[in-house]
Formats: sequence, structure tokens, C-alpha cells
Amino acid sequence: MGVLAGLVYATTSNQKFADFLSFLLPSRGPIIKSLLQKLLFVSFPVLVGWFVYSWSIPGAASPVELRIQHPTLPQEFEKLENPFREKDADTQRKSIEEGKILFQTYCRPCHGSKADGNGPFANSFRLRPINFQDPGTIATVVDNYLFWRIKEGAPGLPSESTPWDSAMPSWKDDLKDDEIWMIIMGEYDTAGVMPRQREKLE
Repeated sequence: MGVLAGLVYATTSNQKFADFLSFLLPSRGPIIKSLLQKLLFVSFPVLVGWFVYSWSIPGAASPVELRIQHPTLPQEFEKLENPFREKDADTQRKSIEEGKILFQTYCRPCHGSKADGNGPFANSFRLRPINFQDPGTIATVVDNYLFWRIKEGAPGLPSESTPWDSAMPSWKDDLKDDEIWMIIMGEYDTAGVMPRQREKLE
């Protein structure tokens, strides 16, 4: 950058440019001037090449913020419980079956009929929908966490979870709370995993 600044300065007037050329052109002057001329002729292409190279190579900049895959559950959802988990076995089974039907209606296009992330729209997104059969996904969170994610979708994610590029829609205007809870029941059953159990405070 300093070399370019020097060239710009040398061309700001005819006299400066003439002085600049007189220094560059070979002469029979003092030996020091001759050495400086040779040094300049050797170093100038090297400096220009280094400048072009450093300008063109991709940088390895650190991310401004660290993304959190599972951001903290908002306080308003912390104490929610799935009302169908405590029902008798027959009621639970009916809730699961109804939830599976709702899952196929609302969630299958992205998450797939087997909850494996291979829905017909899966390849349309920059990031594919997650595979719920993977034990590192919904099996690591509690019911009310999924309730929050389904209800609020990507628009409800806090800033610390970006860049996330989630295409998850918010379903709070389309699904009743009971329907969301049943979808969660059906989702876990379809994926063949169980939700993480809440830690009981002593």
C-alpha cells in the first residue's frame, strides 16, 4: 500500500515525476544511488506480487458470534408439560395415533414420513431438515422444548442461535396447543426415540 501511495505522490506534478524518473533511470552518479536503484528494481516486483497475492487469497476470519444449536428454553415454556404423557395407556395410544396423522399432514413434507429428514421438500432448503431418528436430535430435549420450537418456529429463535438458516415455520396460528402436544407424541413414536426426562429437583 505504501508503494502505491508513493507512485501516486510521484505523479501529482511534472517536476515530481521527473525527479522520480531521474532516480530510477541508470546514471553514472554516486555508487549509493546505483545500489538503491538496483534494490528498488529488485524489490518493487516482489512487493507488488506480495500485495496482489495477499489481496486475492481468501481470509480465515473468525465468526463474530458462536452459534448455539439448542438455545435456552424461554421462561414462559419452562413449566409446560405434555398433558397426554400422564394419561392412561389407551388415551396415550390414541393421542399418539392422532399425532402421527397430524405429523404426516404438517411435518412430513420436510421431515419425511419416517421422521428421518427425507421429506419431498428436504432438498429445497440450504440446510436439510434434521433427522429425528438421530439420537443426537429430539432425544436430547424435553417435550416442552419441542413444543416451543413447533409453536414459534425459526422466527422465535434468539439471536445467539444465528446464523441458523432455519426454514421451520411458526405453527402457533395454525395448530392448537393440544394438536402440537399430540404431534410431539406422534413424532417421537415415528422416529423411534423418547424425549429426555426432566430432572427432578430434590
